[in-house]
Amino acid sequence: MSYIVQSACAQMLASVKALYRRIAVLEVEPGVTKVSMISTHARGVLRVVATWEKLHARGASTAYDRAMVEAEALCAKLNAHEAKLARRRAARKAAKATVAP
Repeated sequence: MSYIVQSACAQMLASVKALYRRIAVLEVEPGVTKVSMISTHARGVLRVVATWEKLHARGASTAYDRAMVEAEALCAKLNAHEAKLARRRAARKAAKATVAP
């Protein structure tokens, strides 16, 4: 499994000129780099880990920018942890192979 950051946008009321964005950290099947929607129903998505909703994306240093940095940090942390677990599994498998009669 691996983790990715996905963003989506939605048009709000006619009186609101800016787009509202949504960011999510998704756990996906190996080899998946992008999904069609932020949902567990999308092909290749195992679960939605975290979401940031209704982010205003207009101007510099917006809530969207701050949320994207936070989401990318969470994604990197989860991927590093997953890689660590994979190395441990491989080491245990190799140890069992050498011990087996």
